Amino acid sequence: MEEYDFYEVGGEEEARLHRQNTSIQLLIQKVARLYRMAQFIAVALLLLISGALALLITVGLGGRCHVSADQKATMITDSNSSGINSQRGTERFQANTNIKNPSAMLTAPRGGATDGEYLQWESVIPHAFCQGGFSYSNGSLVVPRSGYYRVFVQVTYESNGEQCPKPQMMLNNKVLYVPYSYNKNVTLLTSDDVVRCSTELWRKSLHTFGLFFLEANGRLRVTSTYPKFIARNEYQVFFGAELLSSQ
Repeated sequence: MEEYDFYEVGGEEEARLHRQNTSIQLLIQKVARLYRMAQFIAVALLLLISGALALLITVGLGGRCHVSADQKATMITDSNSSGINSQRGTERFQANTNIKNPSAMLTAPRGGATDGEYLQWESVIPHAFCQGGFSYSNGSLVVPRSGYYRVFVQVTYESNGEQCPKPQMMLNNKVLYVPYSYNKNVTLLTSDDVVRCSTELWRKSLHTFGLFFLEANGRLRVTSTYPKFIARNEYQVFFGAELLSSQ
């Protein structure tokens, strides 16, 4: 009886160990499958990320190549072109992107209003400007290129403590144009009014404008009959031009 019990106990122990070994083997196999699956997922994610990066780079580089129709002609160059041609193309492209429509606005100067025959102007500050090729020097506004321009001028006269030279004054402004092709003044605009100096305080504003064809490098300038009575505020006294259509 005792020997039978011993064999029975030994058999149960062996069966229990066998079940444990089987469970361990199954667990190892499951872990191995999970490890292989994790490796597969990692490789798949790596491929997906690589593809996404490649797509982003391609789209980014492609976006840089899209330019306006006006710029394509200056940006596209032959791969066999010389360095000089490439440099010229770059310069033309930079110039095209910086072009502004020619326009100028000159205002009353802080100092004296005249220098001899022609009115002087402020061309830089605070609201005066010259752009698109316009330049100003010693009373003359120089036209940058041939075309049709709107030319305008306003001059305000006012009592300022100066004694009137006569009881009644004829105020007159003229915009003169000197074409580049011949050095001679041509009157483009004129405006006039009468002021009676019998009143203690008075003010007159003369404004006019017109459309004209102007040559490149032609000069515009303004004359006045009584410059010492011209106001000093930029919103009262200004002169300028702007290109409407090139030739």
